[in-house]
Amino acid sequence: MAFDSLDLLAAGALFTASAGAWLMSAPLRAGARLYLRFAAVLLAALAVTAAFGTSDVAGLLLLPLAATALMIAALARFAAPLPAFAASLALIVGLAGGLGALLWGYALLALAPMIFASLVIIAAALNAGAAMPVLAGGALLGAALIVLEQGAQAGLFLLCAAALVGLAKPLGEKSALAVQH
Repeated sequence: MAFDSLDLLAAGALFTASAGAWLMSAPLRAGARLYLRFAAVLLAALAVTAAFGTSDVAGLLLLPLAATALMIAALARFAAPLPAFAASLALIVGLAGGLGALLWGYALLALAPMIFASLVIIAAALNAGAAMPVLAGGALLGAALIVLEQGAQAGLFLLCAAALVGLAKPLGEKSALAVQH
């Protein structure tokens, strides 16, 4: 098993971003905070797999589930929170996509929930007028497209870290000057 220092460095950045997102999500409402922290734990687990050289396989299972959790958190933050049944159903679809990709070897089954989740995140953030979460949704979309590329683990890890931090970051308050106009 060959170790690539760039992949390990990017995995360390993803692990650090996961820990930071966990801490940054503290002031959020429970509907967003819990799902954001769940995604942070899943992405931290993905970062740990880089040390063992199993991140390609683990990514097929963890990424669709993490993307779905980020989508539920973004909807709770920027639009109406999903009811418990709909959130559970979305997580089941993400898990089924990841398991299907692992069992049958079709990575596209894992990509479909990731792409759908990233587009929902972008739409919800655009609806709320939040620029950073729009970019986070774009980073998640980029991560979904990198999954198929062999040897691009560092880029995948960094884009996942950007998506996680972008969605966990508190929205800035509008300045007094902007409110006056």
